[in-house]
Amino acid sequence: MVFQSESNVIKTFNTGLFVSFFTVFCLGVVTLYSATYNSSMQSLYKTQMVWFGMGLSLGLLIFFLDVQVFEKVAYPFYGICLALLTLVLFIGRVGGGSQRWIDLKVFHLQPSEIAKLAIVFTLARYFANEEKGPPYTLRSLVVPGVLVAPFFLLILLQPDLGTAGVLFLVASSLVLFMKVDWRSIVIVAVLGAVTVPVAYQFVLRDYQRDRVKTFLNPGRDARGSGYNALQCKIAVGSGQLVGRGHLQGTQSQLHFIPEQHTDFIFSVYAEERGFIGSVILVALYIAYCIYGLRTVARARDKFQMLLAYGMVSIIFWHVFINMGMVIGILPIVGVGLPFFSYGGSSLMTFMVATAILLNISRKKYIF
Repeated sequence: MVFQSESNVIKTFNTGLFVSFFTVFCLGVVTLYSATYNSSMQSLYKTQMVWFGMGLSLGLLIFFLDVQVFEKVAYPFYGICLALLTLVLFIGRVGGGSQRWIDLKVFHLQPSEIAKLAIVFTLARYFANEEKGPPYTLRSLVVPGVLVAPFFLLILLQPDLGTAGVLFLVASSLVLFMKVDWRSIVIVAVLGAVTVPVAYQFVLRDYQRDRVKTFLNPGRDARGSGYNALQCKIAVGSGQLVGRGHLQGTQSQLHFIPEQHTDFIFSVYAEERGFIGSVILVALYIAYCIYGLRTVARARDKFQMLLAYGMVSIIFWHVFINMGMVIGILPIVGVGLPFFSYGGSSLMTFMVATAILLNISRKKYIF
């Protein structure tokens, strides 16, 4: 059967995961309203709620699906995403210097967002059916590498270094979770140390190299490449302990913060809610990840375990990178904050990930 109906669905519902996710979304909508207040984008918070409603409908469907369906569609899903990532390079809509979206008239689809789900589905199925088992060597990881490489390169060509980086980190998290031979890890670390300088010089574009230089020295070009980082730090710092209050942030209301409704929305929140509010938000994300990892423990088989772990990894790396770049401990890349930043494709992706976690977590009690 594709659908399952259990009388104890309320009893087995992962309330902690849902509450943490829903609370973060509500805080995000309030912050999005503030970030777009008195601007031409003031209605975006309404659009975000429409996407949320659509996400709930899709999530409800996914919640009642048999998890075996996810395993069956993993490879076809991979193929569809690969085709979409290729197609976007030819007919994609350009925005912010990147060609990331396919115009479907009703909405703009960003294939790189759903590619994160596809790579987790695919690797989870591969490792679940792989016969040799851990510890894995570099030779035994050739197939996973071949599966990840096309996605990584196609997203990099858009160019979207941030999403490509998240995809790589999520895939790496799954591989390491499966236990890799320590000698292989050392070899990869050495190769990385050698290739990073080469990639910096010959792979990264000029603006991407500027971001790295700005990260190392934000004051080198305060009105140019360093502007975004400095304005975000000013906003976060001006929030002090309890924040300036709703709609009272000077950096956000005077629109000094670039892309403050998407990549840098955390700086708007931190300015208005201060250190205490920021700690609460971080605690909510930590709670989400903890309840997500509990779902990994509830998994009934290897595929479900890997699928759940991959979904938690997607959320974790987005939060870590986004907040890290806003407070200045990481270079600035185009990565949104889950359930918080504006964006239909990204919100739907995170809600699908949550629905999958909710689906898997309830299975422990089904006999």
